[in-house]
Amino acid sequence: MRLSSVVLTLACAFGLTSAASINNPFSFNPAPATITTCPGGDDTDLLTIDYVNINPNPPLKGEILTIDAKGTLADDVVEGAKIFLVVKLGLIKLLTKELDFCEESAKIDKPCPLKAGDQYLYHEVELPKEIPPGKYIVNVKVKNPDEKQVTCLVATAFFGIK
Repeated sequence: MRLSSVVLTLACAFGLTSAASINNPFSFNPAPATITTCPGGDDTDLLTIDYVNINPNPPLKGEILTIDAKGTLADDVVEGAKIFLVVKLGLIKLLTKELDFCEESAKIDKPCPLKAGDQYLYHEVELPKEIPPGKYIVNVKVKNPDEKQVTCLVATAFFGIK
């Protein structure tokens, strides 16, 4: 399992608007994961999100995470598009990386170019058992070579001690 595959899957998974609070400060049960557009999001993004469902939610270590999503692209995502990725564990930055969108999307059976119109994603990924507990925040920005923003997403997941 590659981190870039998980992150690309989440990036392609569009947006999830569920949120949860933890009522018991001593609970080690993780809250549901969220995927939202970036704060101050850009209304000119090429991707309009219709829905995303992840199962199980919250994601569980060592389990299969299923992502089912739909969105609409206003324009093609073409060769040369880039994914800008930042992964944090709490406030600690674990990874900053620039990836080739077409190379990564081919790994989940979405070869470039992605044509304008409806986009569907159904993907399963096995999460490692060794994920350290904590709050993970993944910021993903996808841009075409002409600098048009395809999407900007923030994914948050909590992994407990179990």
